[in-house]
Amino acid sequence: MRRSDRKKVAELLKGLVRIRSDGRETSIVPFLKKALRENGWDCVKTAEGSVWGRIGSGKKILLYDIHSDTVKADERMWKNPPFGATVKGGFLYGRGAVDDKGPLASAIFSGNFIRKRRGISVYLLAAAAEERAEGFGFRTFLKYEKKKPDFALISEPSSLNLAVGQRGRFELTVSLPGIPAHGSMPERGKNAIYAAAEFLEKVKKIKFAANPPFPPVSVAPTIVKTSGDGRNVLPNSCEILFDVRISHKDNPEALKRKIMKFAPLTSSSKIAKFCSAWLLSAKDPFRGMCEEAYLKVFGRRPKPYHWKFCTNASEYVRHGIPVAGFGPGAPEEAHKKDEKISLKEVEKAVGFFAALPECVAGDRGKANDR
Repeated sequence: MRRSDRKKVAELLKGLVRIRSDGRETSIVPFLKKALRENGWDCVKTAEGSVWGRIGSGKKILLYDIHSDTVKADERMWKNPPFGATVKGGFLYGRGAVDDKGPLASAIFSGNFIRKRRGISVYLLAAAAEERAEGFGFRTFLKYEKKKPDFALISEPSSLNLAVGQRGRFELTVSLPGIPAHGSMPERGKNAIYAAAEFLEKVKKIKFAANPPFPPVSVAPTIVKTSGDGRNVLPNSCEILFDVRISHKDNPEALKRKIMKFAPLTSSSKIAKFCSAWLLSAKDPFRGMCEEAYLKVFGRRPKPYHWKFCTNASEYVRHGIPVAGFGPGAPEEAHKKDEKISLKEVEKAVGFFAALPECVAGDRGKANDR
């Protein structure tokens, strides 16, 4: 990449990071519309916080899905201002630098190098609200564009690896009842907090089998809250929210039954926010196209890589669309204070986004000029 291009993609990333989008997606929409148009994307549209553009007009559709929202940042905890887009030692620091604005900058800038090819349309979807509701941006795209992609590439941090699968997740809420009593006479009631503590200790000891290539199921309590009549009264109930991460072979209902064996019989439970795991077969044609583009750009075939976290990919799988993943940046940087991304990785990722459409089109002939 030329020095002038490196500077441009860095400035694009700085501009993205400097705009807060932690639940205020509309604030970033004008910037995204302008950036897409300035970097070769046509027919730019926006709806419900998401923005998308297109290159080409063929019937075969390849879609890049990169979310534009971020989690929040407590500025008091950061050494570098979370919206300052500080550059030090080859890294750019800021909220969303790696999740997901570094990948978004790479994908947008690749529009300068994607040529219109026979029979293929390439869409870039800057998806809103992924941190709160995976798949929301794609559902918006389908609603307004009314076109179903043939293939989708999800861009999240993968350290420039080609992701061919991810774990799924669901939330399990367990409510354990108590018997209220005055805080000065706890023996006259039943403390739901103690019941919850005993339950949590038992859940912690549950052993789950692994379904390769994914690790065993993980069950993490993330929120515990009580309901009651006052600060000096034993609570009516104690509610626990579990974040459960699963493989492509795990059944949420079966897992719920396994967990609830250790809860009091009077307890209740509910599953919500299910996102499926997925695994792209080694024989899948789209995986072959991605591997071909990867070889072309990086000079080697990619090793199989799998995300531990959930992405918008689950929504595409639900619609029967072949999906893979790729992005610059280290996944472990996501959601951290002083989140950062390597600018060199952002630059390198541009090449993959630019190369994939040719491999999907299967057109090795001369491309039409833009």
